[in-house]
Amino acid sequence: MRKIKPFHALAFVLVFSGAVLFLQFALGGGLGHPGFDRVAPGRDGTVRVSVADLEPKEVRFYHFLNPANQEVHFFIGRDEQGQLAVAFDANEICYKAKRGYRAEGAWVVCNKCDKSFRLAEVNAGGGGCKPVPLPFSLDGQAVVLTESDLLRGWRLFR
Repeated sequence: MRKIKPFHALAFVLVFSGAVLFLQFALGGGLGHPGFDRVAPGRDGTVRVSVADLEPKEVRFYHFLNPANQEVHFFIGRDEQGQLAVAFDANEICYKAKRGYRAEGAWVVCNKCDKSFRLAEVNAGGGGCKPVPLPFSLDGQAVVLTESDLLRGWRLFR
């Protein structure tokens, strides 16, 4: 029987540990949305996001970060009829996994359980695995969100 050299044992442990850490990172949402746009509140406590070039069946994801380092992820989408849908990138059931949603045409799909929801129904809410809607207003071609409304969803991202 051959003996294992210490160098080979150390290399095996390092490779195995690296694989475990990468898997934990990936399953924890670390490989999630590569395209979050970062937004921050203005002096008046509002966040303005231009939707002038947002096409029907298009969804964009945003990363809100305020000066107190409270971060919230949300998305803005436009359904087939051109209506806007604004919601947190989390739901009441799967939020602990921190995986959020992905966009597939006129649908948003939970990255944890693969349930699909129409963009046209997002603002209605409903609980469960549906995205948590985010109150918004329109000012011309900009969606206006208040910092206080965004921070109501902070519990989903801690």
